[in-house]
Amino acid sequence: MERELDSLYKTTYRGERRGKRLGNVRRIGAYVLKGIAAGGSLVVATGYLPQSHQAVAVAILVAVFVDGLSSNHKRLLAEVKAGYAFEFLRERVRGSYNRQLDPLISRLKTSPPPKVKTEIERGIEALQQNAHRELSDGIQDVRSALADADLKALEALALDNERAAAFQGQTPKPRSA
Repeated sequence: MERELDSLYKTTYRGERRGKRLGNVRRIGAYVLKGIAAGGSLVVATGYLPQSHQAVAVAILVAVFVDGLSSNHKRLLAEVKAGYAFEFLRERVRGSYNRQLDPLISRLKTSPPPKVKTEIERGIEALQQNAHRELSDGIQDVRSALADADLKALEALALDNERAAAFQGQTPKPRSA
């Protein structure tokens, strides 16, 4: 049971690190793309470098396209939320486990009679099982939320919304026989 708990704690730690690392990478990407779009728009709007307006406009278009295509903002939020969720899960379970374990360990150190020692060991085992269940369920919840967010980001890439907007208000032409 202790190995499994250790493995689950490591899973939450890796999930936290992944969320923070991907969050930082996506955040940097978002700032770069937003900087290109905003800076390029400012260059075009002010008339600065008029000979480069077409190239600047293409750079803006590419930046906006890449940002939208990668669903960067939605995925950034999902990854950062997952990283924090893993961290909070680990800290909550660890804190609860340690608070409940401390009195049991203190009782064990007093060299209790065998019957009491067995009762304490059962209590420790129950604590481990509860921590295992909380970590397993929490990890599953975070992964499920991350998968849902990823699917929503991918759904946002579908052109169905754009097609529906393009055809909105138009009636289909009757087919000729």
